[in-house]
Amino acid sequence: MSFRSVAAKNPGLRMAGVMIVVALVFVSLTNESFIRAQSPSTAAKTPAAPPNWRVPDESAGIDGIARTLISVFDQADIVALGETHVWRLDTDLRIAVVRHPDFAKKVRSIVVEFGSTTEQSTLDRYIRGENVSRAQLEKVWKTTTQAANGVWDSPVYAEFFAAVRDVNSKLPADARVRVFGGDPGPGDNRSRETAAVSVLKEQVFQKHGKALVIYGAAHFYRTMPEGYLSSVGQDIGIVRMLEIDYPGRTFVVIPIGRLDIPPGATLPVNPDYQKFDRALKTQVRPVLVPLQRLPFRDYTAEEFLGNGVFSCRGPGGCVSMFKGSTLTLGQMADACVYVGGDAEVDTRAKPGR
Repeated sequence: MSFRSVAAKNPGLRMAGVMIVVALVFVSLTNESFIRAQSPSTAAKTPAAPPNWRVPDESAGIDGIARTLISVFDQADIVALGETHVWRLDTDLRIAVVRHPDFAKKVRSIVVEFGSTTEQSTLDRYIRGENVSRAQLEKVWKTTTQAANGVWDSPVYAEFFAAVRDVNSKLPADARVRVFGGDPGPGDNRSRETAAVSVLKEQVFQKHGKALVIYGAAHFYRTMPEGYLSSVGQDIGIVRMLEIDYPGRTFVVIPIGRLDIPPGATLPVNPDYQKFDRALKTQVRPVLVPLQRLPFRDYTAEEFLGNGVFSCRGPGGCVSMFKGSTLTLGQMADACVYVGGDAEVDTRAKPGR
């Protein structure tokens, strides 16, 4: 869940939204496209029903989730792994995925939000194992549209690049994984999600490949309330855009669970995580759960995702964009990585689980 604030066109109201986002800077990113009007062509698009993926009812622990995600590539071309920005657990999971011995046998491309399209040559050289100074490498994330937030300066993102570089160091040149920056850097005038979709079409689909895609989870939601879609212009969601030309080929995973909120900040929704816990067999967290499984399929997006996308335009403070929506988790994504509502997360799979 990456936090998004929908900013109004009125400069004063927009500033109010930006102030809220600054208060949540450790877990949030703004999106400048939210102030544009939606085009008629995108307004008419409606998402198809989610594919019927074959995945276990519960995959417990980091290693168990990684194994399941690797197996999903036998059914899907894209695994869209949504993150909560700067979460250590998300980093541990994606590193476990790329270090799995079967990953590079199935997947040759990774597309990330924390890399710019205009620094692709620098990223390529680093991932190949060439000598790249720290200052040069930092340009990969410091030239993205979101660099001013400072969120990509968290060490978890450099650690991920280093992990892929290490994996490649043990592979022959023709079997190495390539990492693509998906955020438009200086001189790239495409919108954020349009740039990502272009990279995926050109580097993955047109080459008949497979890719792991890592972005804030809100970029991957399969659908959204109409009020939200009327605010985002052409950036209607990466997966929604892919489904237009490549339906049924992307497996969407989103995180669900307790968020670390900076002191003084408040959120509009208080999810009942105990309800989620009671419906699970395993006590291990995190756990991957398919969202077409009952009862999770019918849990409301307002309750469990309502703190992920919100508007701060009105006089009453921040309001969830899911407020009053009938959308369910089963309509939003194909699976979730559930971390629970507690501060401590047990990432180890217990024997026999």
